[in-house]
Amino acid sequence: MSQPKLPKKSNLQKYKTMSLNLRYFRNRLELTQEQVASRAGISTKYLSLIESAAFCNPPTLEVLFDLSDALEIEPYRIFKEL
Repeated sequence: MSQPKLPKKSNLQKYKTMSLNLRYFRNRLELTQEQVASRAGISTKYLSLIESAAFCNPPTLEVLFDLSDALEIEPYRIFKEL
């Protein structure tokens, strides 16, 4: 079995922006991590890891699309600096 692929150092700022944006949009809707995770079909623990940028296995596009639906935003807004 292969090990999870770590993000490249050159992309770390992009992952941090993604994490901050997900937290921002969740808070803007006044939703808990549990509520967003449930809407997106992921675990609360995984959402917590994504929001803290403390993951070793980056989320897939499918997960990001589900999160954007759960947060009622267009997917590109996850990556656009606020």
